[in-house]
Amino acid sequence: MEKMTYKEKFIQMNKEAKATWIVAGIIIVYWFASGFGVYELMPEATIFSMPAWFVLSCFGSWILSIVLVIFLVKKVFKNFDLDDEEEEM
Repeated sequence: MEKMTYKEKFIQMNKEAKATWIVAGIIIVYWFASGFGVYELMPEATIFSMPAWFVLSCFGSWILSIVLVIFLVKKVFKNFDLDDEEEEM
């Protein structure tokens, strides 16, 4: 667990919150573009006997979410204690 000052903790929490909003925005844009965009380009296309827009928007968004959360956990989030001071026993 990383030792951080009060100010560093707030900076890190702000960074994590902003990165999470960006990831959420990326997922929403992908979902919208893959669902409506694929339907507009090729409405009759199928993947595994399901409409391509459905497969790409639903399953693609799910896979993209997993990949981006793994990225957040490995590159952006840090493990630190939220308490101001450590309790001694």
